[in-house]
Amino acid sequence: MDSKRLIGYILMGFAGITFLLYLIFPFLNLPTENKLLIIAGTYIINKVFFYSALYFLGKQIIVKIASYLPSWAEKFIFRVLKIQKIKSR
Repeated sequence: MDSKRLIGYILMGFAGITFLLYLIFPFLNLPTENKLLIIAGTYIINKVFFYSALYFLGKQIIVKIASYLPSWAEKFIFRVLKIQKIKSR
């Protein structure tokens, strides 16, 4: 497996975990002064992991989505984004 793909999947896993933590933290019995800081911190960390994963997996996601479009739209997207079509094995 390509190292960028592996890093992207790991970051996406971390993004999923931090998203669940972000949803759970408001319901935990934490002191009020720390609760807002913890929730804001997990939200920011979640966004960092998510957008980093999209950066590493972006071309692969675009190619998979574009394969379901009509051929003229697929060619237009690849030309605008300057992406080469990846051949399946």
